[in-house]
Amino acid sequence: MKAAQVFAQTNNLDKEMDECIEKLKGLEWGNSDPKYITALMLFAENAGYIWIRKKKSIERVKANESEETGHAYRQDLIHGCPIQCFDMMRLSQDAFVLLCNHFTQRNWLQRSRTISVEEKMTIFLHVIEHNERFRAVKERFHHSIQMIHQCFHEVLKAMMCFAREIIVPTSSNTTRNTSERHRWLKNIFPGALGALDGTLVHAVVPVDEQTRYRGRGKDKYYLCDAAYTNTHGFMAPYRNTRYWLADFRRNRALTKEERFNHAHAQFRNIIERAYGVLKTRFPILKCVAPYPFTVQRDIVIACVAVHNFIKKYDIQDDLFTNFEQNAIATPNVEGGGSEGQNIQGLEWGSEAVENMTTLRYQIATQLLSNGSR
Repeated sequence: MKAAQVFAQTNNLDKEMDECIEKLKGLEWGNSDPKYITALMLFAENAGYIWIRKKKSIERVKANESEETGHAYRQDLIHGCPIQCFDMMRLSQDAFVLLCNHFTQRNWLQRSRTISVEEKMTIFLHVIEHNERFRAVKERFHHSIQMIHQCFHEVLKAMMCFAREIIVPTSSNTTRNTSERHRWLKNIFPGALGALDGTLVHAVVPVDEQTRYRGRGKDKYYLCDAAYTNTHGFMAPYRNTRYWLADFRRNRALTKEERFNHAHAQFRNIIERAYGVLKTRFPILKCVAPYPFTVQRDIVIACVAVHNFIKKYDIQDDLFTNFEQNAIATPNVEGGGSEGQNIQGLEWGSEAVENMTTLRYQIATQLLSNGSR
C-alpha cells in the first residue's frame, strides 16, 4: 500500500493513463499484487477513470461513460478489492456488511423498489466520507439528484436511531478497548469536554445563533495549551514546566506541577488521537457543506455513531490500528499567551481565572499525594 502511494506521488499523475500503466508494468508487481491495484486506483481517480472488475481482470473506462449501475458498483466494493472498498467508503468490507445488517435487523432501513439497503448506505457513506455533493454522487450511482437526496436523508434519519443506541456514556466498568490508564485520566479530569486544538468540528451557524454555542456549562472545560489563559472553560498546563510526553520518558515527573502537566498531556494526546481518526475517516467534519444547521448536527452525530460501532464491536480497522501504533505528539506549550487574553472573542475576569487556578491546584495536589502513574 505504502509503496504504491509513494510511486503515485512521485510521478506526474496528469499524464495519460497509458503512460502510468507502462511505468507500473516496469515495476513487475503483477496484476494481482495489492500494490499494483492500489496504484491503479490512485492514478485513475486523478485522471477521471474508474475500474470495473470483470471476472479475474480489471478494465478501465471513463467514469462518465460507465454503464455500471449503483448496484453493480456496490457489489464490486463489497466483493472486489478490499483496498478499493476502504478507499471509497472508509470502512472495511466486514464493517460495511455488519453495519447494513444492523440497520436491517432493527428495521431502521428497508429496501425500496429499485434500491437496496446496502446501496442506500453506500450513497450515504460516499457523501459523508468524501464530502461529495449530490450531483457528483448522482453520476457515480446513475440515479436522479432527487433519489440521491431521498436516500441520504432516509439513512441520516435512521442514523439518529442508531446513535441513541451506540453513543452512550461509559460506565466505570467500560469496554475492553478502553485502557486502565484512560479510565484513570478520565477520573482525574472529570469535567473535561475535550481538547481545544484539533477536536473542534467545522459548522456553518447563522450569526444570530452563534452566541448560544459558546457556553461550556458549569464545571466543564477544554484541555488547552499554555497559549490560552487558564480560566473558566479552559484548563491550561503550568507554564515554564515540562510538558512534552517525550520529556517524561527519560525522567519521571517529580513536582506536583510536573505531574499535573504529564497527566494533562497524556489525556490531551488520547483525545486528539480519537478525534484524529474520526476526522481522517470523515473529511466532511473538517469542512462541512452548507446544509441546514440541523442536518450539519445530525451528520456529526452519524459520524460518531459509525466510529463507535467499529470500536464497540472490535472490528479490524486500519485507521484505528495506525493511530494506536503511531501516537501523536502533543504540541510544545512552553511560552506564548498572556493572562487575560481573549478566547474566541470572550474575555474572562480575575474571578474566573482564580477559580480555574484553584481547580488546577487541587488536581495537581491530588496527583502528588496519590502518586501519578
